[in-house]
Amino acid sequence: MNASLSELLENLRQGLLWVGKDGLVRHLNSQAGQLTGLAVGRRVFDPDLARTIAEVVSRQAPKLVNSVGVAAVAGQAPLELACRVIPGLTKDDAFVLIRGGEDDAEGGAAFDNLMMVIKEDLRDPLREAQLSLGVAVDQGDRVAMATLADRLESTLRTLDKLVDLASIWGSEALLSTDRIELWPLLQKVWGEVEPLALDRGITARFRAQGGVQSLSTLYGSEMWLGRVFRECLESAVRGAPKGAQLEIEHRQMGPRALIIFRDCGVFARKPVDAVPMGAAPVAAAAARPGAPRPAATPPAAPAPRRHAREEIGLKLCQHIIALHGGQLREEDEDGLRNFLIDLPTGAPFRTDTSQLDIAQAQQYAKDLAALMARSRKRAAAST
Repeated sequence: MNASLSELLENLRQGLLWVGKDGLVRHLNSQAGQLTGLAVGRRVFDPDLARTIAEVVSRQAPKLVNSVGVAAVAGQAPLELACRVIPGLTKDDAFVLIRGGEDDAEGGAAFDNLMMVIKEDLRDPLREAQLSLGVAVDQGDRVAMATLADRLESTLRTLDKLVDLASIWGSEALLSTDRIELWPLLQKVWGEVEPLALDRGITARFRAQGGVQSLSTLYGSEMWLGRVFRECLESAVRGAPKGAQLEIEHRQMGPRALIIFRDCGVFARKPVDAVPMGAAPVAAAAARPGAPRPAATPPAAPAPRRHAREEIGLKLCQHIIALHGGQLREEDEDGLRNFLIDLPTGAPFRTDTSQLDIAQAQQYAKDLAALMARSRKRAAAST
């Protein structure tokens, strides 16, 4: 595909698939890849969307359809996607314009879920900090002051994440386009986190696959990307067992830069108590190891979830990386849980396209269609 057209498609604010009549993906931008989990060369797996694509190609008329995407966070329900399928450049292909359903819009379920996490996980720490403050004021001894300092530090750190998240929540573009080298930035941020790691006896091993000289630079906000690395490294340090060694790899994959935290426990979900408050005594007894199983089936244990600090830190990182045109994702490798930061290198990422870009894309599509028609006529004349 022409490089200019590829860049224009990549910078569309909504997801875009270019598919054949059989549902085979010919091209997609990163937004579509995040929403659908598809890749070039794969077939659309949703039968409703595949059927609509075939119908649009056959009738050469646009059509709307709801489709199923991938879950934004592992363990959650898949996204519902609103798709508009339109005829493509030839009679054998189509374009699928994708946007998340209303539940995925900012201010919708994602924001409500975040607010629920804040309410549930911050309420108790705030109350504990208030109680510790009262005890410290009344007693004034060293133990009470140390307890107060620990609780206030944890609570203030979480509130700091909230302030940063609020400052970029509605942003659609970065405020800077610094030239960034990720490898030295990683080392710099690790130097800031290392005192916390030394307290827990944790070390880190950084690897640059292919050598540091093979790594590409990117453009964006060094401050915000540094914040992402700090959140991930702090989460890894706090989630790793004492004395562990973190393994972080920087890999260049064509025009993409990957930062891989190998089984480091970055933003890991924490188990919650299996017996909720107010549960019946028989259920509580059943939850104890070695207790006889009662006749009635006890309530199922709640699914693991992240505490407020982890959840808010993850949301903050997701938004920053999205503003850079990248994505965060988890991968399983032989039972190990790897956490990946995937960023585009090269020119600065743009989340918005001007009217001029749109007009140029339309003109290019017309020119491409004319060239393809001319090629078909030549082929028919030669036969």
